[in-house]
Amino acid sequence: MTIRRKESKQKYVQMDADEVINRGGKTVAESVAAVEDFGMDEQRFTLRIPKELLTGIDKKRKNAVGKVSRNQWILEVIAERLGE
Repeated sequence: MTIRRKESKQKYVQMDADEVINRGGKTVAESVAAVEDFGMDEQRFTLRIPKELLTGIDKKRKNAVGKVSRNQWILEVIAERLGE
């Protein structure tokens, strides 16, 4: 019977904190400044839609002229209902 050493697992290399921080992404302040620079005043929220309603939206938007995203189609319908 041969005795050998247990194979060691691959070790993870700890990254330098500065390297991680400088990898990318924007801070909250930078994101807000970018929105303000473009004059956009937008709010984000989550909309929960029943699956049947979503299927109906997809059918209607596919009949629209050109390629229209779900989000754009919903915004257009809301604006239409509000009379804008």
